Amino acid sequence: MIRAGLIVSAIAVVLMAGIAIWAGQLLPAENIPVHWNANGVADRFADRQEAMLMLWLLPGSALFGALVFCLLPQIEPMRDNLYKSRKAYNAVWISTMILFLCIHAGIAYMMVSASSAESLSNEFVRLVIAGTGILFIVLGNYLPKTRQNWFLGIRTPWTLSSEYTWEKTHRLAGRLFFAVGFVCLVSAFLVDGIGLGFLVTGCSVGTALISVIYSFFVYRGAPDKRVSPDYIV
Repeated sequence: MIRAGLIVSAIAVVLMAGIAIWAGQLLPAENIPVHWNANGVADRFADRQEAMLMLWLLPGSALFGALVFCLLPQIEPMRDNLYKSRKAYNAVWISTMILFLCIHAGIAYMMVSASSAESLSNEFVRLVIAGTGILFIVLGNYLPKTRQNWFLGIRTPWTLSSEYTWEKTHRLAGRLFFAVGFVCLVSAFLVDGIGLGFLVTGCSVGTALISVIYSFFVYRGAPDKRVSPDYIV
């Protein structure tokens, strides 16, 4: 089940380590940009030692993320259902690793090109948002194909208590995430500055909230809902 994810993760982490080694040899001694605001402008600078730490932070995070993805199927109570959702699981895993790799490559390049980082950073923000949009599109495509499990999907008390509610909720969530991904992808090249961050955050949070609320109302009419007759409010 996890073979494809492991292979891609190994390649991504090795490439990120190579990028960190390459960039570490080319970093200037000081005034290296290490943080950018919503407008893509560097607002924090560091010396070479701190920048090196930042360069290795993302490969370490990617490695930790890969280990988590690898471990979750082993501790999943609904392992059979997660296995049936393996295409979705691997798609999210692989997309996340690729996004990690792209973000790391962009940050490393901007650190090395400190003199031109301000002109590069705005375009980098756009590419990150576009990459996030692609991740949402992948997620939206696979969500309707998932089965009940504790780690992947819209996991509310109602979706986990009713297969009917899980299926209906993930059908809607899939459409919403696909739409949000498309909006992110297009907006990345049309909207400027902090407005882009607000738009993406608002759409993402709104989609999650709608999915959770929808699952509650679907559950109320679900034919397979489990309610104890002895429960007293």
